[in-house]
Parts: sequence; C-alpha cells; structure tokens
Amino acid sequence: MRFSSFSSRLCLAAVLFIGLTTVATAQNRTETGMYFVGFSDKAGSPGTIEDPSTYLSTEAILRRARHGAIITETDLPLTPNYVEGVQGTGAKLWLKSKWMNGVVVAAAGPEVISLRELPFVDTVYYVAPVQYERAGANPVIPSFERPAPKVDTVPVLERYYGYGWTNLQQMNGDSLHQWGYRGDGVLVGVLDGGFPYVGNRHFLGYDDEAAIPANYDVVAQDETALDGGTHGATVLSTMATFRPFLFVGTAPAARYVLFTTENGKGEHRLEEINYAVALELADSAGVDIVNSSLGYSEFGEKGMNYTYADLTGEVSPASRAATTAFARGMILVTSAGNSGGDKWKFISIPADAKDIFAIGALNRDGSKAYFSSFGPTADGRIKPDVSALGVDVAAMTASGRAVTGANGTSLASPLVTGLLACLIQAFPDATNQEILDAVRQTADQADAPDNERGYGRPDFAAAYRLLESRRM
Repeated sequence: MRFSSFSSRLCLAAVLFIGLTTVATAQNRTETGMYFVGFSDKAGSPGTIEDPSTYLSTEAILRRARHGAIITETDLPLTPNYVEGVQGTGAKLWLKSKWMNGVVVAAAGPEVISLRELPFVDTVYYVAPVQYERAGANPVIPSFERPAPKVDTVPVLERYYGYGWTNLQQMNGDSLHQWGYRGDGVLVGVLDGGFPYVGNRHFLGYDDEAAIPANYDVVAQDETALDGGTHGATVLSTMATFRPFLFVGTAPAARYVLFTTENGKGEHRLEEINYAVALELADSAGVDIVNSSLGYSEFGEKGMNYTYADLTGEVSPASRAATTAFARGMILVTSAGNSGGDKWKFISIPADAKDIFAIGALNRDGSKAYFSSFGPTADGRIKPDVSALGVDVAAMTASGRAVTGANGTSLASPLVTGLLACLIQAFPDATNQEILDAVRQTADQADAPDNERGYGRPDFAAAYRLLESRRM
C-alpha cells in the first residue's frame, strides 16, 4: 500500500509467498476469488528473442542496448494457447504478466480445480476476493506517448523556485539545475494509488493539455489513473511541478507516465502483481526510472503477512519484478517505509529488492526521522540505500493553487527520483548501476553506511562530478 497520509504509521499490504504453511494454504484454496495461474513455459509464444520490435518499443530496445541487457524468454509474450486454455475452464481473464509467465483470473471452486489440472499450468494460488465487475474484459493499453512539458528557463534561485527550493537544495540538486539538467528527455514512471487533479493546469503548471502525463489504471484496467486517492498526485508534484515563484519540482522538464496499482478498497496480494504488471508496461514503453512510494508487509489475512525473514528480495513478486526491471536498464526507486517507530520497525517490500534504491527519511538537520524504517534486509544488505528530506516536504495541494508540507518516506523517495532523472539526462550513456553507485559513493556517510540512514544524504553535485571524472 501507499504510505498513507504521509504519517508515521505505515499501512502495508500483502505478500505472495509467506513461508511453507502460507504457500500450502494459498495453493490449496478453491473458494471463488481472484487467482494467479502460472504457466510452465512459453512454448508457442508469438514473440521471438531475435525480433523484440513486436512487443517492445524502440526506446525500450535502445535502453537495453545501452546497458548491455539482452532479450530473454522472460520478455516474450504469453503463449496464446495457454491463455485460451485457461479461459476454456470458465475462469474469467483479468491480468496478464509476461515476466511472471501467468495470468490473474476470477474463478469459482470447480474452475480452480480444473485450472490446476491443465498440463501447462504449474501453479495456482489465491490472490484476492472477486472485486472487479469487469472481470473477463479485454482492456486496451493506451499509448504512453506524450510531448515533453514546455518548461521555460528561470534562474536557479530561491526566489524563483519558491517552496521547492529546500527540497532541491538539501541535496545540492540546485547545481544540476544550474548546469542545465532538469530531466529533459527522461521518461519517469510513477506507481501509486491514483492521481486526481493532475489534469488541472494549475497543479503541475502545464498550460498544454497534451503534456498531461500519460497514465493507466492497472487496478480497474481503464484508461485513466487521474482519479482515486490523492497520494500519487502529491508524490508526483514534488518532481514535476513548474510554477515559478511558487513551487518548482526536482525534475520539471521530464516526461511522466502514471500507473495506479493500489486498490483503495482493501489490501490484497494482487496489488503486488499489479506492481509487476505496471513495471512490465513501463519497461515496454521505454521508461528510464520509476518511483514507487509503496510498501507491502501486512495483510488482512494474518497468515499471509510477511515476516522479517522474508525480506531477501526473492520472495515477493514486486521485489522480483523490480530486480527484473533493473536488469533491463531501468532505475527503481522506492520508499523504505514509515515503520521506524512501530513494532515492525523494518523496511517493507519491495525496498528489500536486490537492485532497488530504497530511500529513508531525514529531518531538516539531516538526522534520521523517527518514523523512517530500519534495515538491514534479512540477508544482511544495507538498507535504506540513502536518505532524503522526509519532514515538512513541500508539495502541491489538490487545487494546485497552494503548497502544503507533508511527511514520510513517500516524499523522500520522489525527491531523489527527480534528481536521478537529472543525472540520467546528464549522463545518458551511463548504466543504471554506475549512476546509483556514484550517488552512494558521494553521500554524506559513504565511508560508514548504516541501517538507519544508509549511505546518508546524497550530494548530487558531487555525484555529477564523480561521473564526469569517470567519463574523461
């Protein structure tokens, strides 16, 4: 779930696998509900490794080439005969995932039994109650093409950046903007619970309606994510807003594509599959970097909750999808979590992913915010990776006519995401690993990272200089 209301209380979602007992329970359930059906292979896929142009955009192919990321069977579309076989049981198709090699369906008890007997199916497990009136529909994924916003040049000074100045200056991001790097040419994906008001011309400062970010609702499978809860809109505003003299975000010139992955009606493990599907769509569209101010740990059914031992980056489908996306050249940034003052206290999923960049929250003086979650991962890796301002962070109000202050790792994460987008613009030939390594190595406690602040507060001017020195 998104980190609600930017408060110290972290509301968390569900898990896909929670130890042997939970897996057995999930695998054996047959009541009417939503089920993930996993296939054994991709024999008969209409795509080929040799010609990815039929299922990946030119931008996605070029990004992989820059990172030396090869096309693999994981990228291939699902086998149509397998999908048709699933539908032949009477189950209603809901979602498809090529990375997970399976589908989500709405199915009743007898249909679930039939699904488990299909020769090409190797796993079936319950992910949510039936909650979608449109189950069985065949939605059309919209085009994610949008022109870049028209962002005029303004002096990089506090007077012009308004309330956004502190967000930017705390990490020396003003230097990147001064040098001409504001995210131009970079495509940023944002995964959250909804983005109402983003179409309001006052909100981001876009006068041209055509520049409103491309968007898709994975939860409802309709062509607009510009509804739902306000959390996503607030997160987006910290990066994308361009309102000189009032508020300028950390990457106002970037292009954005928005995905609703969180269902506000309840917390179900299906949301993690929504997350994976959104990353697949982002990858196919050529997205360079993704922000997800989301976290999963607890679920309404206690037997499905994560334990600390599950934080290995290999248990959750969301964490595994993040690792898959990174291997394809994308940068994944996520909130570490707001449980530092709670009984749980640790980071949440997908902050445990092997290659994700997890962001903790700081007070204005650079100390750890009390609510920011602790590492390490269960297998001993440092988390969070870095930490950024997460207390009284400036963000736009829903009307777009004023600025508010908000708290949480949900806000720290997009501040870093926006400045990483600026670095991507500055060093388009650098790999995602090189960029993240440079940020870690120049953060304020790089010599002694810990599991409270990670490598510390980033210094994006120093990271730029390090990358520049390596390019010479």
